[in-house]
Amino acid sequence: AEAREALKLQPGLPLVLSVGSIEPRKNQIMALRAAERLWNEGQEFQLLFIGWNAWNTEAFEEKVAALQAAGKHVRIVRSASDDMLSAAYRAARFSVYVSIAEGHGLHPAESLAAGTPVVLSDIGSMRETGSAGGAEMVDPRDLNGVVDAMRLLLTDDSRLAALTAQISHRPQRTWDDYAAETWDWLINGVEAEETATKS
Repeated sequence: AEAREALKLQPGLPLVLSVGSIEPRKNQIMALRAAERLWNEGQEFQLLFIGWNAWNTEAFEEKVAALQAAGKHVRIVRSASDDMLSAAYRAARFSVYVSIAEGHGLHPAESLAAGTPVVLSDIGSMRETGSAGGAEMVDPRDLNGVVDAMRLLLTDDSRLAALTAQISHRPQRTWDDYAAETWDWLINGVEAEETATKS
């Protein structure tokens, strides 16, 4: 309860969440532009970004300030405890990750592990993350597509429920699983390479 209070969420408004360092490749500006269009359509929700400024964030900061000045429910939390993050994922109707370049994509995986569907870039490793279910996949450079996906998850309870159900069928992997796979590769992979080198 304390963690949720610390997030200062607006009661009664659906929460759309985006977690991660704020920088151009994460493309949070696209989520802001999509949210602005949805607010202008009359959709009611709050948008919360949790993340620190990495670099080149001026356009993002200016857009947030302009939307706040217009009375839109958008906030940035620069630092959050694990409890706050967990509370945010659980409180969110869905999360948005429309990166144009990404490594593994830890935050979408965290959202899915918390049972919260995601609007997710249909690129690279994020495509792999989304393919197991629980994600509405989008082209991160297509504003209309991002708007449509966010609108769908804000307004269509049956689609949201279907994605939530998909999450419960996703393979659940733990750090122990990753460690075991890495260890297996180190032992068996190295042995296989040594055998191939000797042949």
